[in-house]
Amino acid sequence: MSNENSTNVKKSDANELLSLVNTEQYDKLEEAWLGVVESDNQNLPLLFEVVDLLVKREERRRAHDFLMTLTSYYKQKGLYLNVLEVLKKVLGYNPREKTLAKEISECYSNIYKDRPYGRMLVEKTGIETATDITHAIKKLEKYFYLDTGDYVFHKSWGVGQVVSVDAEGEKVNINFEKKSNHSIAMDIAPEILQRLDNDDLLVMIYAQKDVLNKMVEEDPVALVKLTLKFFKGKALVSNIKNRLTTGVMPLETWSRWWTNTKKLLKKDPYIRYTEGTPSTSLLELRAAPMSHHQEILGKLNHINDIDKKIEISKKYISEMKDTDFCRDTLKEIANLLIKEADALCGTNTAPEVESLLLLEEIQNHLREEVGKYKSRVETLIQTGKNLPDLIDKMTILEYKKLLLSMVKKVKPDLWHEDYIAIFFTDNSNLWEFIVKDLTSERKQVALEELSHKVFNQFNAYPDHYIWFCKNGMQERYPELYKNIDTAIMFNRLIELLDNMHFKIQKGREGDFKAIVNKIENLLADRGSEYALRIVNDANAESIYNVVSGSKGLEDWFKVAVESVITDRFPDLFEKQGVPELDKTKIYSTRAGYEKRKKEFDHLMNIEFAENARDLGEAISRGDLRENAEYKAAREKQAMLVEKAERMKAELQKAVVIEPYSIEADTVSPGTKVTLKNLDKEEAEIYTLLGPWDVDIEKGIISYMSPVGRGLMHKAVGNVVKVKLPEGESMYKIMKIEKALQ
Repeated sequence: MSNENSTNVKKSDANELLSLVNTEQYDKLEEAWLGVVESDNQNLPLLFEVVDLLVKREERRRAHDFLMTLTSYYKQKGLYLNVLEVLKKVLGYNPREKTLAKEISECYSNIYKDRPYGRMLVEKTGIETATDITHAIKKLEKYFYLDTGDYVFHKSWGVGQVVSVDAEGEKVNINFEKKSNHSIAMDIAPEILQRLDNDDLLVMIYAQKDVLNKMVEEDPVALVKLTLKFFKGKALVSNIKNRLTTGVMPLETWSRWWTNTKKLLKKDPYIRYTEGTPSTSLLELRAAPMSHHQEILGKLNHINDIDKKIEISKKYISEMKDTDFCRDTLKEIANLLIKEADALCGTNTAPEVESLLLLEEIQNHLREEVGKYKSRVETLIQTGKNLPDLIDKMTILEYKKLLLSMVKKVKPDLWHEDYIAIFFTDNSNLWEFIVKDLTSERKQVALEELSHKVFNQFNAYPDHYIWFCKNGMQERYPELYKNIDTAIMFNRLIELLDNMHFKIQKGREGDFKAIVNKIENLLADRGSEYALRIVNDANAESIYNVVSGSKGLEDWFKVAVESVITDRFPDLFEKQGVPELDKTKIYSTRAGYEKRKKEFDHLMNIEFAENARDLGEAISRGDLRENAEYKAAREKQAMLVEKAERMKAELQKAVVIEPYSIEADTVSPGTKVTLKNLDKEEAEIYTLLGPWDVDIEKGIISYMSPVGRGLMHKAVGNVVKVKLPEGESMYKIMKIEKALQ
């Protein structure tokens, strides 16, 4: 059965014909009708409107004649589908007109001439002699509903294909998914079967699965369009997912596939994608491609949120190229924004200002009435009472900066005051812009006012202070730091870190962890380097005390700063004398501390990872109750956790033995002791260091060992009794010297 399409009749031609009928100018109507027919410019629905109007005006004979001229024309062209439509129209007006039967019979024979049984079915209906031609036509339509090779769908048997037609027995034989070679009477087939196109999704799943698999990988957009066609052109994403993961692709591949496909769909002009949740996101097939400009206008007309409208409009204008320039679209956006700005006047100033600035940008593109909306914004600045709050509520950074520039013009003598106020209400987007502007305009007094407020109120403005310290460490904006003590700035940063840790420990409300992370990142990046660059005779002691006394700094940072300060300024520490041994601390050399730290890092990064892998493998074997590998892995995990907690606690107690603190008057960590074993009359030499420094072969023992504890705080000439596993021994201290230089 061939597809025959008539060309479109001009709407103006149809209107002319209708006008002639309404004014009863039938002579001109006949001439105009023939002109339309002979112009190959026919559209049956429009021409049928003219005929219906004639019938309504009791011009049935004229309507009949007009229709018959159409049948003659279509016969000459071989357009028998059109002939059939016209004859049905005639029959509708004259159901008892016997002369139509033969013509309709010939029409069906020509339409279905490619079917070998076509003429037989026409004769079977007896249409040429039938008393009820309409009934005979309905029967013929049922006979010709299906042909060999057609695909159908049955709600119980699924998709099927017609394998043969038994014209004599008036049956069609179909192979269904769930029922093979099933015979169905022709007269009931249209009632129980849905005919499917060859490219229908169900047909593809049934007969061309390999093609679908290829589309999944190579042409996902076409696959989505095919699925939308299945859903009559419109469907929720959730429905598409359910359809495709049932017979086309595995469910587990959907998320990744959809993420990539969604990006392609947004670019396709034939697809309308309305984003939302998985249950509300909607896809629609467009009859004609939508231009980018139409798409933008469509979005703007369907959105109520003014901030979203401003965002979409701004993005459209920013991405617009000369080749994409569309005056009509810009004017439509402008009209929409004018209404919004007028509605917001006096009630919501931030979006009102952004709408006006956007309108000004549009006017610049259009080169029409430039400055018209800018003047309205300047008036709002002049009369506004809370400029910092206005800028804080604006969403477009470019417009925030533009507004600040306009403030300079509107308030030439006071603008810097607004800048400072905005600096302390903005969330960092404008800080650099404000400082650069104040610097370029040589507003040194304003810069010092700003810097002193940040410097002295660092606990009130922690994010500002971190930004302030970061730029100071990078030596940016020197005008901002002219009267700032760099050591105090650094010490206050450490104090701020400790304050945040204290608040976290006390369970105070606030995002203190984010501030801690920012400070730790800054210190890790350049903190120790900066501290050692600024340290001098005047501030060394204060920096050392702040760092060593901090509860928030990590050990590596303390060690890095403290060790350099003690090396550079030994006099500061010699005056303090020998520190008392703190029994709650663990004393170690720097090398011993680093060795223990590496062991801890290996435990956390390697041993825990290996245990997690073993645990995963054991779990994968199932039946955890009888799984020896699982139990062993869990026991190992508990052991590692206990060991990690112990090592972490030890490292937190660590105190590095510094050479300057070692005195040879008495035995202490960091001393080398020569002993005389009074029982054996032999000399023995020991170096007392920390538990992580022990090397028996080199004579290095821990000050916490039995021998070490017995010798601690003893002087030359003292006799010491030491309890050992093999018994007690008597030693005399012959010599004490510094082991570290």
